[in-house]
Amino acid sequence: MVSCKSDDDNQPVTEKAKRTVFIYMAGENNLSNFTSNDLQEMISGVGSIPANCRMLVFADKADSKTKPFIAQITSNKQQPLDTLYKYTNDFYTSDADCFREVMERMMSLSPSDEYALILWGHASGWAVEKDTIVGPSRRAYGVDNGTNTNSNNGKWMNITQMARALEGLTPFKFIFADCCNMGCAEVGYELRNATEYFIASPAEIPGNGAPYDKIMSSLFKSGSDMYRGIVDGYFNFYTDFYHQKSPISVSGVGYENLDGFSVPLSVIDTRYIAQLAERTRDVLSTIAPQYPNEPDLKGIPYYWQFDAPVMYDMKAYIQRYASAADYTSWKQTFDLAVPYSRMSFKWMTIYYELYDTSFSQFDQTADCGCVSMFIPQNGTGYTSGSYAYNKYANNFGWNRVLNWSRFGW
Repeated sequence: MVSCKSDDDNQPVTEKAKRTVFIYMAGENNLSNFTSNDLQEMISGVGSIPANCRMLVFADKADSKTKPFIAQITSNKQQPLDTLYKYTNDFYTSDADCFREVMERMMSLSPSDEYALILWGHASGWAVEKDTIVGPSRRAYGVDNGTNTNSNNGKWMNITQMARALEGLTPFKFIFADCCNMGCAEVGYELRNATEYFIASPAEIPGNGAPYDKIMSSLFKSGSDMYRGIVDGYFNFYTDFYHQKSPISVSGVGYENLDGFSVPLSVIDTRYIAQLAERTRDVLSTIAPQYPNEPDLKGIPYYWQFDAPVMYDMKAYIQRYASAADYTSWKQTFDLAVPYSRMSFKWMTIYYELYDTSFSQFDQTADCGCVSMFIPQNGTGYTSGSYAYNKYANNFGWNRVLNWSRFGW
């Protein structure tokens, strides 16, 4: 593999735009086949892009004949995907330095008053390793196998590395993570200086990802019209989709009625995420268990299961254990930091243990915020193994503010 740098000349769009939306498609993995479908959705929705705005796509597919490229989505029927820049060599899209170079290049190709970013690809929320690593079982965002195959055995970019790569750039109006498990407090806090709003699902998302033609107009709006439009368009699309597809055969489960399934999604207003971290730290002083005791989390929705259930809903956890007065005060801050969400207690998952045994056990009366957070426990998946959650969660600024070590964890 070689550097992402190149000596080729840029082909900038000279007229300044009001907003340019970037899509970073990390597709050199088993999602490669979905790149064409999503690009077509963007092309189909091009009529919803305001005349003074643009959409640029960086794409890296599992195709040795096609090098990574940057293109603009246009209304030109003869050339709807207008290539602005071709890289001469392949490179790891999960390399933080290359990620930074692509961001800078897209900004230079499309001068704009403001920018927004869509992260397209695989993810698993807060990372559990110190640095980007090789291997299929330890991950964060955007695996790139480096072999132009459909394998997920490659390199990943941890969110801490992503945050450093975005330092000093013009903050995005929003970062929309169209990938799994990114809707967690740890990621929102880590990216607080890189974006005004962070939009993501705390759970797994379908391989087809966002219905771009349905949400296109919302990508260029502002404030609540922007984030409500993205969330509602995404959520409603899959609510209808699963209703129409029921029943369907699910690997490891058999035939399942998917009526009621969707994709839970939430919005983090990064202006208030630091305040929420401090308020959560204060509440934990009264409710966090002293090691080796651990909280009873039965019934609280969690959004991922690998070695063990993990990424529990933070609002449901605080509600269960905080006093009424503390919860009311904490919730005021939470509502500022998470101004909008759409909760689904069922979603498609590749982890049949979660699918088969736990959805029915979720307490659907819980006041869920659709944002997850790390809560330490004693199980093997938390103390050792591939992830060792109790150890590696401390890589993140959110958990350093919460300071679980106060309680012996």
